[in-house]
Amino acid sequence: FWDQYDNAQRVHETGFGQRLASYAFEDEEFLGAVERLLADEPLAQRMGQISAKLRAAPGRIKGADLIERLVRAS
Repeated sequence: FWDQYDNAQRVHETGFGQRLASYAFEDEEFLGAVERLLADEPLAQRMGQISAKLRAAPGRIKGADLIERLVRAS
């Protein structure tokens, strides 16, 4: 809970979302932000590129490999 303000700020600053005032936003402001983000084609393309990179080198497989190597070395 305590890190949510900072996380929202970072998401906003990196262009992946829009930060709203935690307890002071109006429903229309929230809905407008969602609509803008869904309609943001450059953001969708950027997210698609990042998604492709993550799928190409999934961290869970790398993590599992590291754990297996550690167990074998023990």
